[in-house]
Amino acid sequence: MSNSEPYAGQIVTAGRIVAGDGTEPEAFVVAGEWIRQTGPVAALRAAWPRATLVDLGAVTLVPGFNDAHSHPTVCAEQLLQLDLSPQRVPDRASMLATLAQRAADTPAGEWIVGVGVDPARSLGGVPLSAAELDAACPHQPVLVVDVTLHAGVLNSAGLALAGYRRIDDAPSGGELGHDAAGRLTGVLVDQALYDVAFPAFTRRATVVPRPDRAAAQRAFVRFAGRLHAAGITSVGDAMVGPESWETLAGLAAAGELPLRVNALVGYEHWESFRALELPAPVPTDRLRVGGVKAFADGAVNGGVAWTKQPVPAAEAPGQPRMSPAQLRQVVADVHERGGTIAVHANGDRAIAEVLAAVEAAQQRRPRPQVRHRIEHVAIVDDEIVAAMRALRVVAVPFGQYPAAHGDKLRRFYDADRIERMFAHRTLLDAGVPVAGSSDHPCGPYEPLYALQSLVTRRDRTGTPFGERQAITVDQALAVYTTGSAYASGEEATKGRIAAGQLADFVALAEDPRTVPAGRLADLAVVGTWLGGTRVYPTPADPGGVPPEDR
Repeated sequence: MSNSEPYAGQIVTAGRIVAGDGTEPEAFVVAGEWIRQTGPVAALRAAWPRATLVDLGAVTLVPGFNDAHSHPTVCAEQLLQLDLSPQRVPDRASMLATLAQRAADTPAGEWIVGVGVDPARSLGGVPLSAAELDAACPHQPVLVVDVTLHAGVLNSAGLALAGYRRIDDAPSGGELGHDAAGRLTGVLVDQALYDVAFPAFTRRATVVPRPDRAAAQRAFVRFAGRLHAAGITSVGDAMVGPESWETLAGLAAAGELPLRVNALVGYEHWESFRALELPAPVPTDRLRVGGVKAFADGAVNGGVAWTKQPVPAAEAPGQPRMSPAQLRQVVADVHERGGTIAVHANGDRAIAEVLAAVEAAQQRRPRPQVRHRIEHVAIVDDEIVAAMRALRVVAVPFGQYPAAHGDKLRRFYDADRIERMFAHRTLLDAGVPVAGSSDHPCGPYEPLYALQSLVTRRDRTGTPFGERQAITVDQALAVYTTGSAYASGEEATKGRIAAGQLADFVALAEDPRTVPAGRLADLAVVGTWLGGTRVYPTPADPGGVPPEDR
């Protein structure tokens, strides 16, 4: 909704309005970017006589979805790269053929980057090798990146350009895959990958060429259209460095940033951001720095999270990304200088070490109101949950992993740990604040898919995955609205359809609380509004997002 007479306002009504605070008002008033009042239509028309009545019909309105932890700037750049996801290339032969075709159309010496590779789905669990990439692309350096963003593979030309020749060339916090004779296979894990292609994740100059800023900004706007079509109005960009900040800040300065973005700055770049001396954000700012990101361990996929007890079927032993002493130093540094730390920690051992670091920092300099976060918090136990509650740490677990990856995870983790994974029920029952997260591209970004996952706790095959952690639809909606707003300290102005809140809301074809739980992922998003302006579908595109952008 937009209005050339800013304070005349619009009275919005629909079949049902789920406000997110336990109420269901008949209508609400939007003026400027804000919701000014809620109540019966007649009362609002009397209070706002110049307002226009907008009846959206037999739809259900809910607050705009807020994905507290994803990677939108990375995903936007991936639109400029070669899609090797299982939906596009279902097996090894088709993946290598797709790469060979791209090589035939690419000048010699120019990089080819493929993204979205899921070895468990397309490659029988065995990653591509440098030799296979050499055969498919003999004249170009090649990098293919796993959907997890924790691993990738380089061909021989790429390894040479990266300076990786021996096992001990691996940087701290990373690994280089090798065979029994010590020869590199091309596989890169964690920091070894980030130093090659992810500038937000490293202090080093990366090797893979970057898109120019204008191309990156166009890609971000395009990617935001996908998120709007899913009902997303706010995102947490969970690893921002100087280059990605420039992309976002340039759009914001031009008034063209299409989402509200809470940036988590990579710890490696925190000093450069502090030097910017950014002003404190106001609620209507589309871009803000909300915290500092660090890593305690690796991915939960593959069984390589850092756990208290070994994972016998794991692809490799779970390892810390930094020692406990280093972790305590990083947490203390951010805490004592007034920042908020958001630590990636999947395994219960990694989570326990993060909590120990937070407790030590709080004892040294108490800051009872700070909302430190643990990102992913994949495997918990009673001791962890009690410590999170006592320390007021916010949990940001995967919302959709039971549905998207449960069948894969079951190959590595035993039944006891599965019941303690993505433990939304346990965390909420204990009073731990919980935010909604896709970690996209690591999992699907659609919040309605996540809601189905959270409510049904069924994997792709329909098999239960940690059923005891199932929550209600109302709780799942709260996780992806008020929970995420709380995680970024914005609950006063975001997450509800209520007076004093930003006018970010979504129209759904049906009430998610009344449809069968197994249909939640298929529920249609009819429209999305950001600050009172409809952003999906747009007037120029009344049919919505083209199929290739869904």
